[in-house]
Amino acid sequence: LVGAFAEASRRSMLRALPLLLALPRAASSLCVTPLRTSPKWIGAPLLRRAGTATLSIAELEQRERAGEIVAGVGEGRELPSLSGINTLPAPLQALTVVAISAAIGGLTVALAGPVFDAARGSGLWQLSRPTWPLLGFIYLAAGVAHFTEAEGFENITPPNGTWGFWYTPFSPRANVYWTGVVEIFGGAWMLFGAGAALAGIALPSSLGPVTSDAALTLFLLTVLVTPANLYALTHNAKFPLTVETPVIGHAVRLLFQPVLLAMFWEMAQPTLFDAKANLGLL
Repeated sequence: LVGAFAEASRRSMLRALPLLLALPRAASSLCVTPLRTSPKWIGAPLLRRAGTATLSIAELEQRERAGEIVAGVGEGRELPSLSGINTLPAPLQALTVVAISAAIGGLTVALAGPVFDAARGSGLWQLSRPTWPLLGFIYLAAGVAHFTEAEGFENITPPNGTWGFWYTPFSPRANVYWTGVVEIFGGAWMLFGAGAALAGIALPSSLGPVTSDAALTLFLLTVLVTPANLYALTHNAKFPLTVETPVIGHAVRLLFQPVLLAMFWEMAQPTLFDAKANLGLL
């Protein structure tokens, strides 16, 4: 059932993708004057923000041709993206980002609720559910990469002012480092709890539900880093720096966000139960 829902969700997202990508084109034709007629460049606003200087698209393109900047890297992220979303006025960019975020949230709720409830107890569930803590390996490795590939992660971290509303109190590099620390801790803690259970080792009760606590940590972290994946889509931000991901690749990556979130939410239920009990909500 989970696999069937995921496949149905994937098909729905792929069917909706042309409509989503048509929004920048339609809005650009109404709101701005195209600077280039090449199909690669959808009509863009006259001026874009590049670092601390306001540069025209023509100036950015001239710098790209001179080899001073690379599309999708650093200031090159201000060039019109493959999706065309960063060519929109800020309010429409914000609306697009909010709509995609709402879709991710809706799919997460659907998966973590009725879909998992229907699948719980089935053979597929019994087979797959014990393997979910292995996600800790992925997050542990990703956390280490935040330090070994910091420049690449920084490139997909949205700077303040992105989409007309984005703001964090930290620099992009600081955000890369602290999220890397949390990924390392969450992944390692999840593997520690799952490994102890697999080995039949009873952990001290003072540690609490280790695997569940780690799952809630990674759930919250995944929510917080989702804007990086959105930024990669809207601004063609590259990671790795030498690889240009097609729009469909960004869409597939975003489609996995609700799957991860739903899995972590399911694993975090013991922690959530304890929290409700301590708050007198049961």
